Amino acid sequence: MSDISNNEELHEGSDTALDDAGRDSAEAEILRHVSTVAEESSGGGSFPLEIIPVIESRPEHFRLLTRIPYTCFRIGKNRIKLREPAGDEKSMIILDTETTGLDFLKDRIIELAMVKVKYSPSLGVVTSIENIYDELEDPMKPLDPAVVKITGITDDDVKGKKIDDGEVSAIMADSPLIIAHNARFDRRMFEKRFAHLKHLCELPWGCTLSEINWNALDGRIFSKKQEAIALSMGYFYDAHRASTDCLALLWLLNCVQGALSMLLSSVDSYTYTIRALNAPYDAKDILKSRGYQWFDREKVKADSKSFWRMKYPKYWYKSVGSVDEYQQEVAFLMELYGMPINADNQQEFTCVDTAFTRYK
Repeated sequence: MSDISNNEELHEGSDTALDDAGRDSAEAEILRHVSTVAEESSGGGSFPLEIIPVIESRPEHFRLLTRIPYTCFRIGKNRIKLREPAGDEKSMIILDTETTGLDFLKDRIIELAMVKVKYSPSLGVVTSIENIYDELEDPMKPLDPAVVKITGITDDDVKGKKIDDGEVSAIMADSPLIIAHNARFDRRMFEKRFAHLKHLCELPWGCTLSEINWNALDGRIFSKKQEAIALSMGYFYDAHRASTDCLALLWLLNCVQGALSMLLSSVDSYTYTIRALNAPYDAKDILKSRGYQWFDREKVKADSKSFWRMKYPKYWYKSVGSVDEYQQEVAFLMELYGMPINADNQQEFTCVDTAFTRYK
């Protein structure tokens, strides 16, 4: 992958940029040629091998990306050894869904992928892949063209397809930890689909989007988006198909040192959420600056499984990871507008979540 991936900008402004840098016309011609090749091959396909001589002569203009090796693994139940086991391995499932849209209430899953693995808490790595499951499901209505464009899944692909409840239950029979990159979305969609199977809706979940500080682990990582994390580390993959996304996330957990350990630490902790109920309007800027978020039941279209979250239609809220932080927020709100929190009404203003209840 070239640093000159913004082909139009380079092609139109190459002479000016090169003149400003004092480069000679021969180099300008080389880069113009590379820009043209990049434009012609921008639709995908193989790497343009004809520019290798240019890469060798001007390597500072290029970056090399490698396809994530795990994404080449095929769907199946064959065990794949990734590292030497430590002997303390536990089960985990990396899960991803493709859906008809983003509305928890009306949209449905059209593809479910689960990569079941064994991980070592002491080593902080996944040591083996036990199962790669991927199945489509017919939503019984035409797919939105935007969904087809993003996922590549068509009406013909899903026609007559159905996720096997029995197979999903068998994969999760040992009550594994489930993780996803945006668990708040995937958990709700998954538990909506499997609401009739209560045991599948009582498992612990972790989120690699919100529970891993990727930039703190590696300064090259500039975004929380999964594709951007991969790009930062010098890798790429064909995104937006569920099993590929799962395998790519697995690679990142093993590739970025400390990522899995940070996730597991968060999974094992408590989360304290406090609501600033009936906060005066003029307090909104102070609340925002302190990290509070606005909840509007109508706008977020949240499902109604969490009575605590759905009891009030609108309010400011903040989640923290320790009792000390929670107590600080209580003191702050009481000082800000005298919010009355005591032993009798504490459950009205606050709730405590674990991996079993987060993201519902």
